[in-house]
Amino acid sequence: MWLTLDQYLDKINKDSNKYFDLSEHILELTPDCLPVDLENLFQNDNKIYKFEIGFGNGDSLIQLAQKNPHINYFGIDRKMDRARITLSKLKKRERIPNLVIARVGTDYLLDMFNCEVFDEIIMNFPDPWPKKKHHKNRTVNREFLTILHRLLKKDGVFRFTSDHAEYSFQVIHLFNTSDLFENCYAPAHYKSHVENRIPTQFEKHKK
Repeated sequence: MWLTLDQYLDKINKDSNKYFDLSEHILELTPDCLPVDLENLFQNDNKIYKFEIGFGNGDSLIQLAQKNPHINYFGIDRKMDRARITLSKLKKRERIPNLVIARVGTDYLLDMFNCEVFDEIIMNFPDPWPKKKHHKNRTVNREFLTILHRLLKKDGVFRFTSDHAEYSFQVIHLFNTSDLFENCYAPAHYKSHVENRIPTQFEKHKK
């Protein structure tokens, strides 16, 4: 059964409240706070906003925010354990004023944010759903490209990382055949190494 936005957020928040307490590091999304006012949320002079979809255990997102205090980072992940682990790490550090996370998925992104608000959107190692019958569950599809385009500022960038070759080439094909985006790495289709990129915990364990 498909849930309305209100029902979806209510379900997510009731579940989350059983397992962790709210803090300045995590935003509880409710219908009355949408779309998220990023300027009011961060309350600093930074005007660059970067958005990570699926922050995993939070290590790379936290390091990005610490390394770039002039940039605001907002991250989401729908999985409870990932939100709990990341929140626990944030609570053990001095406050990082340019980083906020939320436990939520990608179902209602256009309701959550205004158009043209992000300078960059990041996806690191999303579930590739490797079985052919499950490909319909992959996050990145043609409809998702339209959502990304609406959320990104003019000249905004989408960065996608995956170790699953078939999914990677599907995503490359989607972008190459879309009128909405241009490849930053053209004439190459992709880069296997990006200088100064912070690796995720997934990559470290994989090695």
